[in-house]
Amino acid sequence: MDESILKSIAVLYAEDDDYIRMMITRFLKRRVAKVLEAANGKEGLNLYLSNKDDINLVITDIQMPGMNGMAMIDEILKLNETQPIIITTAYGDEYVANDKVCRNIIKPIDNDELIEAIMSCLGYVLFRHGVRIKEEGG
Repeated sequence: MDESILKSIAVLYAEDDDYIRMMITRFLKRRVAKVLEAANGKEGLNLYLSNKDDINLVITDIQMPGMNGMAMIDEILKLNETQPIIITTAYGDEYVANDKVCRNIIKPIDNDELIEAIMSCLGYVLFRHGVRIKEEGG
């Protein structure tokens, strides 16, 4: 799959660390059509609820105050069981092996690994669920 497909997707990114959220959001905004950013799971879920038809991918931290990433994931998957989700975590805990998500990335986040994970998740969804992502001019 060509990386140019990234220019047509919208990503929801939930991360409680302000610096990490700023850096990853900046990185993503140079590569994808739209980034919605949230500081915790509750904010992320609210953004998902108001933009669910536009969001192609969710990237979330696990350990966040208030609603954590797993609680947000559970709620999102109740609404859309095929929603591709990438977990980012600093911890090598049971969430890293979670089968509800398509990829797990251990922090610190490597930009190349993040792009590879995004492409892998989008390809998996396209293949497994027949989901189409709108392409420019097509």
